[in-house]
Amino acid sequence: MLAMEIQVDAGGMEDEFANLVRQMSCRLEREMNRSRLGFSPTDAFRPAVNLYETANEFVICVDLAGMDMKDMQVSLEKGEVVIRGRRHSPMPPDGTQTVAVHLMEIDHGNFCRTVEVPSTVEQGRIVANYHLGMLWVRLPKRKS
Repeated sequence: MLAMEIQVDAGGMEDEFANLVRQMSCRLEREMNRSRLGFSPTDAFRPAVNLYETANEFVICVDLAGMDMKDMQVSLEKGEVVIRGRRHSPMPPDGTQTVAVHLMEIDHGNFCRTVEVPSTVEQGRIVANYHLGMLWVRLPKRKS
């Protein structure tokens, strides 16, 4: 199991402006890439997320099979866990150059998923681990 560092957004006006610009950029890119059929390639990859609750914590599980940790980032921004990254198109492991693709069902590309952090979570103790293609983010509850 590999541990990941959680980046925490300290907030501030500059960060809010940067976040707004990033959101507007994403939306504009999505709209400009949208075809007549309403499909946008930037919408293509949305990894599945499960959210569990135990007596002591919330647990987020994200299906990121085939990814390397260096291609994903977990951060805490304005009360949300933000998981971003890029899954590359799978290629044969022997280095063979693919000449033609006859079927492509494995999603790939950039992604961003957010999960709101409940107010009962002790934000300073959030940890993330990547194991067997699953990203696990643990959000411990505050002791009452």
